[in-house]
Parts: sequence; C-alpha cells; structure tokens
Amino acid sequence: MKYTDEFKQEVGDKPRGIPLTDSGGTELTPDTDAPAFYVLEATGAETLKFYIDAEKLRYYSMMDVNVTADANVTLALSLKWRILGGDKEKYAYSMSLTGTQALNGCSTAYPLVEDVPPGTQAWIEVATGGAANVALNVMGRYKA
Repeated sequence: MKYTDEFKQEVGDKPRGIPLTDSGGTELTPDTDAPAFYVLEATGAETLKFYIDAEKLRYYSMMDVNVTADANVTLALSLKWRILGGDKEKYAYSMSLTGTQALNGCSTAYPLVEDVPPGTQAWIEVATGGAANVALNVMGRYKA
C-alpha cells in the first residue's frame, strides 16, 4: 500500500477541513456558503455516509466533527471504522440531535484528538429522520 504526504502540514499548523468523499473516493459537493462543509441529500429517513479517506492513504488527526441540516429532522451521527472485517463505532463521536437542534444549530462532537492511521477506512454515518440536505465538516491535521 502506498501512502501519500500530499496533505502534509508543518508542526503547529492550525486544523483545516478534511475533504470528504463517497465510497469510491470522489469528493462530495461542498456547501456554497461554507466550502469546508460537504453536503449529501436524504430523500427520506435514511443513513448517509461521508467517507474521510475512502482510499485509506492518509494519516490524519481528527479534531472535531460538525453537522447541521436544512430541515427540521432528527439526526444521529457516528464515526465508523472498519476493523477485523466489521464496522466499529467510535463512541466519542456519537451524537443525536432533535429536529430543532439540527435545523437551528451546528452541533459538534470531539475528543481531544483522534489519530487515524493510514490503511484505516473511516467514515461518518448520519441517520436522518426524514428528507433533508445534511452538511458535515471534519476538522483535523494531516501528517506524512
């Protein structure tokens, strides 16, 4: 497996938005008002998947995860890793939002720092209670 340092940052650099993709590695559509947020559309109650590094090439440290919606729908967010052939949830990043919270706020989940080594497939799942555009942002630092 070949790893890349294309996103390498100097020590002490501020966190920045991590590009989010679909399962094939194609970058998702950024929000026009906040380009570090990526948008997926739920046409009803469904689970949306925002992949952090679908190709499993980068080493990065996650600082926080931010989520919001354009409709009054409940949201449940979780960070997933594929380990030992199964999908595992990282509980520090789990949150549930009421419809009012999702519509009116931008909720955040974060531990101190979450290091994700290269070769690890990670994604954010957002389960929606109905139709909505969901915007998600992951802030972090890339390392070589």
